[in-house]
Amino acid sequence: MAGSTALIARRSIRARLGRTIAIVFAVVAGVSFVAGSFVLADSLTRSFDGLIEDLVQDVDLQVRGLNAFEDDSFGSDNSPPPVPIEIVDQLDGIDGIAVVEPDLTARAQILNEDGQPITVTGPMFGTQYETDTLAGVEVKDGRAPMGPDELVVDAATATREGLDVGDPVSYSTDTGIYTGTLVGTVGTPDSDSFLGSSIVALDLETALDRYGTNGLVDQINIGLEDGADIVSVESSIVAAVGDDYEIVDRDTLIEEFQDQIGQFIGIFGTGLLIFAFVTAFVAAFIINNVFQITIGQRLRELALLRAIGASGKQVRRMITLEALGVGIAGTIIGVLAGLGVAQMIVLAFNAAGAGFPSSAPVLLPRTILVSAIVGIGVTMVSVIVPARRAAKIPPVAAMRPELGFAAIRSRRLVVGAVTATIGLAMLLIGLFVSPGGTVGLIVLGGGGTLLLFLGVASVSATVATPVTRAIGWPVAKLFKTPGKLARDNVARAPRRTSSSAAALMIGVALVSAAAVFASSLRVSISAALERSVSADYIVQGSGGAGGGPGDGGFPPVVVETLAELPEIETATPFRVVTAQVDDDSKVLTAVDPQASAQLVDFDNIEGSFDDLSPTSLAVHDEAAESADLEFGDTATVTFQNGEVRDLTVDLIFGDNSFGLNWFIDLELLDEISGGETQSDVFALAALKDDVDPDEGDAAVRAAFEQFPQASVQSNAEFLQEQEDQINQLLFLIAILLLFAIVIAVIGISITLALGVYERTREIGLLRAVGMSKRQTRKSVRWEAVIVSVFGALIGVVLGTFLGVVLSEAVPESIISDLAFSPMIIIMILIGAVIAGLLAALYPSYKASNMNVLDAIATE
Repeated sequence: MAGSTALIARRSIRARLGRTIAIVFAVVAGVSFVAGSFVLADSLTRSFDGLIEDLVQDVDLQVRGLNAFEDDSFGSDNSPPPVPIEIVDQLDGIDGIAVVEPDLTARAQILNEDGQPITVTGPMFGTQYETDTLAGVEVKDGRAPMGPDELVVDAATATREGLDVGDPVSYSTDTGIYTGTLVGTVGTPDSDSFLGSSIVALDLETALDRYGTNGLVDQINIGLEDGADIVSVESSIVAAVGDDYEIVDRDTLIEEFQDQIGQFIGIFGTGLLIFAFVTAFVAAFIINNVFQITIGQRLRELALLRAIGASGKQVRRMITLEALGVGIAGTIIGVLAGLGVAQMIVLAFNAAGAGFPSSAPVLLPRTILVSAIVGIGVTMVSVIVPARRAAKIPPVAAMRPELGFAAIRSRRLVVGAVTATIGLAMLLIGLFVSPGGTVGLIVLGGGGTLLLFLGVASVSATVATPVTRAIGWPVAKLFKTPGKLARDNVARAPRRTSSSAAALMIGVALVSAAAVFASSLRVSISAALERSVSADYIVQGSGGAGGGPGDGGFPPVVVETLAELPEIETATPFRVVTAQVDDDSKVLTAVDPQASAQLVDFDNIEGSFDDLSPTSLAVHDEAAESADLEFGDTATVTFQNGEVRDLTVDLIFGDNSFGLNWFIDLELLDEISGGETQSDVFALAALKDDVDPDEGDAAVRAAFEQFPQASVQSNAEFLQEQEDQINQLLFLIAILLLFAIVIAVIGISITLALGVYERTREIGLLRAVGMSKRQTRKSVRWEAVIVSVFGALIGVVLGTFLGVVLSEAVPESIISDLAFSPMIIIMILIGAVIAGLLAALYPSYKASNMNVLDAIATE
């Protein structure tokens, strides 16, 4: 009988090919997002791994500065201190060493004809290049630079910017703006590109001078002679340079780089998978709904099978086999579609300002396995209830003409309410208590949200009739008979309505929650700036974010020049450094204390910024409590270069609107850094009171024409930029949820089509008594609109609640004020109407083009 069951399942799939394709599409959407997330993460990993392997392929050993401690937290700067160029001379003559090559990286930006940095998707940096190097860089065209008037750039940038050998090229560094002749282009052995970065390469002598390194380089690469014993050579190097430096081999360099990239890609990939599983969750609603409806419509068919001897177990097996076939087909197509989804995600992020490099797609067996678990698993779980229901159909049901769902039982309300309550409790505990730390937050927060959605979806069936009647009231008034029919059709099948709307509800709820969170963050940032920052100007790097070579930092000379303007009252840089405070790794920010006191209101609790000195430490009150520090305590601070200072807590402050908890005097950082190149993350400045704002603004902006690596903004411009970034984040969230919303709309369309099929005789009778094709189409369209608006309304209410909860769970220093976005709610509701109309395109066409006589004859 097992073979017969499989045969019947295959014929059932072929007989209902249209709805089978629709279910397969829902599975494909969920699987493709999951597969695409893994494909993108694996592709990026392989691209970066390939780059680092190219760059160190000939490096046998490397000499670099020794960090006083290691910080493994994400985003921490573990770059070793630079080393003096003189070490090269100490290494010359050591037996077994064939090549000694200093290596340095600094800020360097290629400028366009307007004197502004070119646009690239990665960081912009400068290095040295004289011959085919140990670092895996080789000439692609032309030759290596020789002398201060020559340079080479990476081949990909040259092609993109239309630069040819012999052209003049302007570039900026920390020491000024220069123009040289392009004498060549470089790349790795396998590529013209450095994953979206732009590179300016000079000869070593020119690089040391123009990058302002003060005779320091990042590291020294060493190539060994053939047959040299690496252990023996390493011992000789230690004897020559002493114990103040670290010697590492090629494998260590590759492993360190892979760990750094792996941290970022791991977090990024996890974020994508969250959205992917949301899509799969929505698809599960659609699959369950379609199987529930089709089993109701196949009541007589299934009862006849029971009447001729099929057992309930065999019927359940048949439904399960149908679902398995759908799941397998959807998984196969979804994995292939995931390759395209990965590229779409890259395009979406790059459109919002990210710098993801182009890379060949990588499909690993793990991706296929996880996709199969998701695709087949979601389908099989979704069909459990429909299959059990089908197995319970008695043979006598073959004599019953009624089709469709049974009436909603009161226990549905109880089960839904209990599920929602448990989910809400888990969510609140996860967000506000977080037992078990991050794991507890993920398990309780994520699991609670899942149960909350399931509970609300179940409970919504009990309110579907009155709510949809209310939504449909204006439709019935405006569109008369078609509107009234649409309203009645939705209201008479509340369980189906709620199931169809639930999928849309999830997507809308998440968008609404993100909108509340983003609006609250936007208002809080604005309030914090108005409350605590009196600066007229904010200075940031123009090449990205951060403060190191190649990123968005800028040299100290920028603030020094700004402070010397006669129109400026005061200015201070914000310069960050990683250090250990009593054995705990912290990010310290060095500022000019007196200038900071004038420019920022830190809400001093004990002490004042005016009182800070090179022996002082300023700490935010929450950070001080966490570190068990009080006003007047002494903390031992160890810097990355090994310098140790005992600093006194001379200030406890309460406002960390910039997200900075630890401050030291800028003079102290200059003292412990020695000749090491410094980098500012951002800076604040204020005009003198008697300076005309327009004249002052003109003077400030004129001064910045010589610093293309930095950008200056007024307070209002900076605030607008922060709002734009928040809006970009909201846009990305909406794009990532688009898959789920599209599936939900398709689910509504499938449900409508099945409903039209179910009401074939009813529609035929309406047409027979005078209802026109146009009225039929209108009826189906407005039915879809009512369902969509119902789902959107529940989603907006639930999402707004979730947004409030999330905003309250965030520390007050980040979100201090709640805010809502009525415009987004209006857009969601308008979108729901449009979604309903789109969902109704096929069902309305099908309903209006039925043959009236055939429809009436249908039983």
